[in-house]
Amino acid sequence: MHLARTSIALASAVLALSTTAHAQTNVQLYGLVDAGVEYVNKVRTGGVGSPTDDIVRVQSGSAQSSRFGLRGREDLGGGLSAVFALESGIAIDTGSLSQGGRLFGRHAYVGLNHKTLGELQLGRQASVVYDYGVQYDPVTATRYSAVVFDLMYAGRVDNAVKYLGKFGGLNVGAQYSVGYDSLIAGGSEVAGASRVGRQMGVHASQAIGPLQFGLLYDRQNGASVGTQHNTLERMTAGAFYTVARLKLFASYQRQRAETPALRRDTDLYWVGAVHAGPSPWTFSGGLYFNDPDGSANKSTMLTLMASYALSKRTDLYSEVAFMKNQDAAMLGMGGAVNPGDNQGGAIVGIRHRF
Repeated sequence: MHLARTSIALASAVLALSTTAHAQTNVQLYGLVDAGVEYVNKVRTGGVGSPTDDIVRVQSGSAQSSRFGLRGREDLGGGLSAVFALESGIAIDTGSLSQGGRLFGRHAYVGLNHKTLGELQLGRQASVVYDYGVQYDPVTATRYSAVVFDLMYAGRVDNAVKYLGKFGGLNVGAQYSVGYDSLIAGGSEVAGASRVGRQMGVHASQAIGPLQFGLLYDRQNGASVGTQHNTLERMTAGAFYTVARLKLFASYQRQRAETPALRRDTDLYWVGAVHAGPSPWTFSGGLYFNDPDGSANKSTMLTLMASYALSKRTDLYSEVAFMKNQDAAMLGMGGAVNPGDNQGGAIVGIRHRF
């Protein structure tokens, strides 16, 4: 009888402790799994000028990158909360980790959030370029999107301090890193070479009724002692306008790669639309123009996507795209191409959120 009373008291204490912890802290396990079958033509079998072939393969994360993670928030009082996120990118086709094999390659940060002042994060986070693309790319972060032209639209930044704030219709963000990719720079700031891997960026978006427009500036230094004075800048402006169930997009990016001896600019434009009907269907599309300095090296990509919701968490999707290259251009969507070759691709897949 004494043992039974002790067990009941212990269980009651554990239950009370769990209830208290739950009232103060909210931790959520979440994720998304996405896989599809892709067909791509004119993929090089070797080096430049080698024969090409068509390929069929299972791809992970074609509509959205597959991931799972934990995120949490603890109420500290006075409108202040502690926040964290640990998120892993996974390749569904092989079961391996994405983002260079990092355990928490998509997010790994801790910070503070104030309900009026904004949020400060420390750790590995999404880049401000990614934050911009999520808002202004009509086929955000899909396999055939702005990511084809600039990988930073799906980029993450190591060793970073990030601020996010929302003030009415104005959203702002700023990020600074002392080593944006530790797999390249070997860690954080390099002693005696403080510019190695340095990254800084800011963005702002303003909503006025059905119109939203945004600006972005991002700058990276080279990721080695020998290239630390090389810079890569992105200056971007975009907007979208909502009419009933239709959202129209436009964006422009100037990317400037500069060394002490050379400067090269690349212009990237796109327009697009998303239509979310009252039915389970959602349609989106984008037309992208990539124009680097030099002659005969422009590329144009058309992407069309449709998804059908089986439930609030699960949908089927199909995406098709076509890349047209000028004589010297070699941009491919799903594999390396020869100079001047065009490429087409198509994906049919399933996406589930939990």
